[in-house]
Amino acid sequence: MPQTQRQPVPFKPSRTEPIQIITDAPRSDRIIDISTDAKQVQEMSAGSDFRFFRRLFFVWFRVYVNETKHGKSEKVNVSIPIPIPFIGAAFARQLSLQKSARLANEVRRGEIGLEEALESTMGFELVRVHESHPERGKSQLVVVGLD
Repeated sequence: MPQTQRQPVPFKPSRTEPIQIITDAPRSDRIIDISTDAKQVQEMSAGSDFRFFRRLFFVWFRVYVNETKHGKSEKVNVSIPIPIPFIGAAFARQLSLQKSARLANEVRRGEIGLEEALESTMGFELVRVHESHPERGKSQLVVVGLD
């Protein structure tokens, strides 16, 4: 038994639909100015003179862990002094613009709180890991470095 072949249906566009012009919001409303936020974070992270003086004599090996499970938060902040003079004085007194922009972006997205971001920053970070599992109600930030 022969099978019938399918024939294409001719397309006829309907000209009865009116054309609508949609005006977008101005671009300036949609642009996020992260540079001002980054500069504010950078100014807030500036270290004190005491911290600079302390870095002249000691380098501090620091481990910072902040774990949140189901609304309960646990913090571990361990600092171990290492008596190596003058190396700590070479560390920056405040965050770089790139690092402060990254932290400002994380704060804007709600991944990390501003106080937690400033508390966890160090002069020289060896490891920074931030894991977030909102479906399980779990978030963890681990930072290891020299301060």
